[in-house]
Amino acid sequence: MNNIRNTFAATALLAFASWAHALQITSLSPQGEVAQVRQVVAKFDEGAVNFGDPKAPAPLVVSCSDAQAGKGSGRWISDREWAFEFEKDLPPGVSCSLQVRAGFQSPKGAALAANSYKFNTGGPFVQQVRPGTYQRIDEEQFFVLQLNGPATLASLQANVWCNVEGLGEKVPVRLLDGKERQELLKALRLDKAAEKEPLRYASLACNRKLPAAAKVQLVFGKGVVTPTGVANSIEKSFNYEVREPFSASFSCERENAQAACLPVRPMTLTFNAPVVRKLAAQVRLKGASESILPTLDKAEGDDEDAVNSVTFKQLFAERAQFTLELPAGFQDASGRPLRNAESFPL
Repeated sequence: MNNIRNTFAATALLAFASWAHALQITSLSPQGEVAQVRQVVAKFDEGAVNFGDPKAPAPLVVSCSDAQAGKGSGRWISDREWAFEFEKDLPPGVSCSLQVRAGFQSPKGAALAANSYKFNTGGPFVQQVRPGTYQRIDEEQFFVLQLNGPATLASLQANVWCNVEGLGEKVPVRLLDGKERQELLKALRLDKAAEKEPLRYASLACNRKLPAAAKVQLVFGKGVVTPTGVANSIEKSFNYEVREPFSASFSCERENAQAACLPVRPMTLTFNAPVVRKLAAQVRLKGASESILPTLDKAEGDDEDAVNSVTFKQLFAERAQFTLELPAGFQDASGRPLRNAESFPL
């Protein structure tokens, strides 16, 4: 009986000692739901390999629901840190698991404690939006959302919307297709990429004309799904401001605010939005016996180039009276009429 007890105690002590000296993973990332994944990193509580050994085995086996997307290679960064690098960022809707490789041991003979880990990339999210939020937008602005993977058109239509200052309701989006979409993507040099992965590039517009100078949010809501049905769970907003109404302002150098323009200095008409060169060239500064043509702010270019100002640079007679006249139907390059047209002739 004593021999049996002694044998059992020795076995139990050996098992406890083996567990106590087992190699442990102290951290592994990512885990859970992570939107953007390119690398898996595992860290150990002590040296797991002889660092620099080209034959050092991988401690974990990586397998993903999308075998093609899950391709990659592992490497030891140090004797305590191992990384698995995917060939590309994982697309949305992919789940991966990591299992301890059977029989893995440290150089000291400590076996790696058995464990398993999981993570998934969740649903689609926006990697880049165009135009950028630092730019003022058009009243009928087109947007392109570059996603981390494909998203269904139906879920985009249902879960992306615009919030417009002054309106108490969501404004749905209109998905662009056909010629509108092709021309937009080509202008942004995204047409070739979109041909390969069309569902990664969402092209859309708020489904109403936006008020000038209004604040606008483009909202990528929860519920946008991949073709396999995996939905995103994080709402993301992009903040914009609509450009001001089209206007023109006259300026010249004066000795003081109440004085007349200095005759030896130029006079300038400035626009807050581009104007087609051919139209801007028709602005005239008219005196009692002459009509002066402007100098445009761009020295060269065809008639369809846009300019932001016109200048009258010649020497003017002292105390001469001039009238600044605009051509009929004066508008900016987007076709917007001049807000302060009643100020002209000036």
